[in-house]
Amino acid sequence: MTRTRSAYAGPPVSRWLRIRLFADRVAAFLLAALSAPVVIVLGCLIRRHDGGPALIRVPRSGRHGVEFGMWKLRSMRVERADGRASGPSLTSSDDDRITPIGRRIRGLHLDELPQLWNVVSGEMCLLGPRPEAPTYVDVDDPDWTAVLRVPPGIAGPTQLVVGEWELRSIDADTTGSAYRRNVLPVKLAIDNWYVERATWSVDVGVLMTLIRHLVAGGTGSWLDRRVREEVPRARVALADRRGQRLVDG
Repeated sequence: MTRTRSAYAGPPVSRWLRIRLFADRVAAFLLAALSAPVVIVLGCLIRRHDGGPALIRVPRSGRHGVEFGMWKLRSMRVERADGRASGPSLTSSDDDRITPIGRRIRGLHLDELPQLWNVVSGEMCLLGPRPEAPTYVDVDDPDWTAVLRVPPGIAGPTQLVVGEWELRSIDADTTGSAYRRNVLPVKLAIDNWYVERATWSVDVGVLMTLIRHLVAGGTGSWLDRRVREEVPRARVALADRRGQRLVDG
């Protein structure tokens, strides 16, 4: 379910986020220009592999629940006219739809680079809640309404704190039922925490956690501790993050 911007009602976001959303567009333009050679090279490799399109747009719910097309470097087989793969909207770690070059690109998160242009256009921001497929979004749910006050981000606190737990949950059940029942409530709780508390210092903490995650991986960061202390719904996921079973929470 999607809605137009005029149909949305909700409290305004913080002054810091309003300032940062403008700054993100400027920074994204510079980063997009700098990363363009990498995207071009990767695009050529993708096309050379199977002849399909290098770039695709996947439907996502953006600010106020308005649907948009999120750019990605294609990492899966071409099975639709728009270049996307068929099958489940969730992607497991051993998904056979992922191409060999796509697996390497996804492992380095390089498939996300074209989303810088979504930031330039105002559809996304650099840091914020990761966007969901419209099928999982309920714009009439107060939790969703709160999160959708801001544009979705290329990187966000949820993927940094419970990303591995989320992937294990998807591996256990790609139908989406367990994801909707167990994972989404945790993600929404963390995203709501971020939208309510976002300041320059919180964003610096998220950014430092992102850098640590990309360089060294691991847990125990400042962001982990803050979420554990201030988001009760996320504690089950944090406690089970190193486990192997899907917790029903």
